[in-house]
Amino acid sequence: MTSLLGASWLAVRRPPLLAPVLAAVLLVTGSLPWQGEGRAVDVLHGLGVLAAVAWAACTDDPAGEVAAATPYPRWLRSAARLVVGLALVLPVYLLGFAVARASYRPLPGTALVAEAAAYALAAVAIGLALRAWAGQHRPSYQASIGLLGIALATYALPRGWTMVDPQTWGPPWEAALWRWSALALVATGVAVAALADPAGRGRRR
Repeated sequence: MTSLLGASWLAVRRPPLLAPVLAAVLLVTGSLPWQGEGRAVDVLHGLGVLAAVAWAACTDDPAGEVAAATPYPRWLRSAARLVVGLALVLPVYLLGFAVARASYRPLPGTALVAEAAAYALAAVAIGLALRAWAGQHRPSYQASIGLLGIALATYALPRGWTMVDPQTWGPPWEAALWRWSALALVATGVAVAALADPAGRGRRR
């Protein structure tokens, strides 16, 4: 397993992962002078998207044709790359969250974490689906485009269906939490189905 994780790190330590991680670090550090007064929320919106783009890069399988000859099935190789990538992406997001929380105490932390998780799972689900069912070895670019489309859609929702702002009725973030949870659940289902791709049974890809 150690060799698999080492190989997974070699596969993911490329610009599609490292560039958005670096951008996330710069976003957090560069925003320090003007965080507070609600701007910390905007920083975490952007940080969630960047973290999702970075994690989606781990769905790339650049050596997939060669790795198919190894004893490890595709789903295990994919899961190992995601674990390795998460070990880099998650600390960056948590650091940004801690900075935002320290600068703006009324931060709606639960809703923002749910948003980031849903974005990340959606981006990964798109990448895994393209890898499993379209045979693409580098699906992260399309996954990132798909994620940006989802992000724009969430911002364009009517006020009554808002996901990035508190609703005007009831507990302020309750409806948004349900919607982010639904998106995360659907994305998880797609990701699990892609990892257990029936088309790949009996042969490795």
